[in-house]
Amino acid sequence: MSGDNSIRGVTKLRAWGNGKNLYTHIFFNALKAGREKEALYTHVASLVNLAENDVNNKDFQKDFQKYLMIRSSSKATTGYTINIREDVVERELETAGWMVLISNHVENCRQALGIYRAKDVVEKGFLRLKNSTSLYRLRVHSQNSMLNKLLVGFFSLILLSHINKLMLDKELYRKMTIKEMLLILKKLKIQYVNGHRILFPLTKEQKDIFDAFSLADPM
Repeated sequence: MSGDNSIRGVTKLRAWGNGKNLYTHIFFNALKAGREKEALYTHVASLVNLAENDVNNKDFQKDFQKYLMIRSSSKATTGYTINIREDVVERELETAGWMVLISNHVENCRQALGIYRAKDVVEKGFLRLKNSTSLYRLRVHSQNSMLNKLLVGFFSLILLSHINKLMLDKELYRKMTIKEMLLILKKLKIQYVNGHRILFPLTKEQKDIFDAFSLADPM
């Protein structure tokens, strides 16, 4: 639903006290659940390797205690045994991929998700304005400079929003993030030999990006 077939939703009307009811929209995203599961398993596996190399590593003691069971052992060559706390991992993954939205008037789960995503776009727009365009702190000494800097930031936000829309429409987010896309394009190389411009051959990922944005092959 909503352009992503991996998301499934259901709506239930639930009592909320004082004779009032709320629409509870429950969603499950299988792709997100898989990514969260893989990320956690990778993190825990790396913790095991770190603990095997240095069980007293101060930077990871908190995670060692949370995810690992480390015990002294005279039989082990390292002097201790390391086991993963499977119950902790499973408990953390219970909510992976799940999301709940509640409303007192939106009855349809598709509509509720659409409203939530529209709100999320606005919030991320302000986040990009602060972070991606380096406007978290303006660092100016006059009102005129402030207005000019905000104007440039506003234009860049429009471009970022347009890029975001195209990536959604062309489903590029299934393959990469905006940051990853820019890093891929950054690898484009041009050489000048005897006054002739030579562009290195495009990779498949670069060609996919050019096609998605309806840009002519720079060759």
